[in-house]
Amino acid sequence: MLGLGGPYYHDASACLVIDGRIVAFAEEERFSRRKHHKDSRSCAVAAAYCLADAGITLQDVDEIAIAFNPTWPTPSDTCTDADLISELLDPALFGGHRPREVTVIEHHLAHAASAFHPSGFDEAAVLVVDGSGDGVSATLAHGTTSGLKVLRQFPFSQSLGWFYETVAEHLGLGDWTSSGKLMGLAGYGDPDRYTLDFLTPRAGGYHLDLSSYGIRPDERIEDQYTDLRYYRRLKTAYAAAYTDLGIPPHRRARTYSGGRIIPDTGYLPEHADLAACAQRLLEQCLTELARDALTTTGATRLCVAGGVGLNCSANGRLAQLREVEELFVQPAAGDAGCAIGAALEAALRRGDLTLPGPAMTTAALGPAFAPGAVRALLDESGLPYRDMGEDLPMAAAGQIALGRTVGWFQGRMEAGPRALGHRSILADPHHTSARDHINHRIKHREPWRPLAPALLAEAGQDLLGTDAPHPFMIVARQATETARKLIPAAVHTDGTLRPQTVARDDTDPYACLLASFAEQTGRPPALLNTSFNHEAEPIVCTPRDAVATFAAGPLDALAIGPFLVRKEHAS
Repeated sequence: MLGLGGPYYHDASACLVIDGRIVAFAEEERFSRRKHHKDSRSCAVAAAYCLADAGITLQDVDEIAIAFNPTWPTPSDTCTDADLISELLDPALFGGHRPREVTVIEHHLAHAASAFHPSGFDEAAVLVVDGSGDGVSATLAHGTTSGLKVLRQFPFSQSLGWFYETVAEHLGLGDWTSSGKLMGLAGYGDPDRYTLDFLTPRAGGYHLDLSSYGIRPDERIEDQYTDLRYYRRLKTAYAAAYTDLGIPPHRRARTYSGGRIIPDTGYLPEHADLAACAQRLLEQCLTELARDALTTTGATRLCVAGGVGLNCSANGRLAQLREVEELFVQPAAGDAGCAIGAALEAALRRGDLTLPGPAMTTAALGPAFAPGAVRALLDESGLPYRDMGEDLPMAAAGQIALGRTVGWFQGRMEAGPRALGHRSILADPHHTSARDHINHRIKHREPWRPLAPALLAEAGQDLLGTDAPHPFMIVARQATETARKLIPAAVHTDGTLRPQTVARDDTDPYACLLASFAEQTGRPPALLNTSFNHEAEPIVCTPRDAVATFAAGPLDALAIGPFLVRKEHAS
């Protein structure tokens, strides 16, 4: 089964499922080097990678599934639009082959399947929340061994994702692709300062009413959806609502340094206060939705997907609900992850997947590169390097222990926006100066953006207060006093951190790196971890991407395959 995600001209992706198992997944942005692969829905290069990884061709694929309905609001199970199919899968990359038909998986069903089907759970409540897809902005579902049953849906006119996005835009944090910045800024604000009375959490969910700003909840607006007229009206209404609070739209100044655009890193107290208010309100609405889904289904496990599912702070709130015994959040919760859900849902319908299926325990599903190819590139680049062999983790840990910042490029590329030890920038979490150096000098971004810790699972109790695994850096936890003392650079101003836990494994270079750092420093086996990229580019995919990013910025060292590359000043 080949699933294709990102149908709305952003976050295109592809996932290949064979015998009910995810064998490959990649996001098109990693190949195009255009963040979110904006303004295109071509999945062709990502799909070509998935097929090549499995050693098959497009003709060998039993079924192709897309994660949206091109004929919405008219129901459809298949799509035979040749132009659309060619837009998704450029025949030039597949020997001229043109699939005649693709299966349609409704957008929110694909999201739900991406969370439940790889959760390993035999039953769970499922919560999907995003901006909008196929006219829907939130879905409550029940996942069982028979599949998914949709319980309730909220229309696009009740979108929590769009609400959150407009706050970020109003504060000058960027367009919809930058709404995650709001989560970091919220930690600095007072959530009680403002009342956003147009959005009301209530039992069973929430209610959005922008009547005071020209949009009534009962207004018939289906004809304004696909041409984005409603979306534009909504943004105008929200801008008026925030301005009425005494916060005019903020357009952050941008400066240039060394050819790079540097964002204005300042903010006013009212900006942080509005961010805090929006974050708390979002969490309250999600809590009501989750409780309703859990009560209705009688389940004690919760699965989460949709773009809002990337909000670590909100996920942390859900994880703490007394009704939730276990939480699984799809690491690629945004539209890219719909490729996973579409492929798995198609596999389930064909009888190729039996639920509960294999649990998703890793996001390392993308391309990997042999040492020979890496060596050839390093020779071509002229950068000095040493082949450290099996001692690479120890050598890299030594660099970090000396206060240096290291690019880490190992194994298969991760799925989703979080760096999980395959395409990472790593530093010592004991010094807040390391966090500030990464934000200011390496990432060129706002100083209030939090960075996350990666730690050996055995340190979880001391640093997180729990032994529960957190493999995907997508659920916030309250930091313990030990964490505040020993890894302060990874603790946000609100006292939380978003951890990735790693099992001790002598065959895993990342686990060995964490263990070696602890041995060399006498501190916990934890590192400061952020994605290996600059501020305006996707996470690096290939060795060439890694070398280019390393050479263009102030990273001190690069651990790539078995090789350690160091800048002259770090020798």
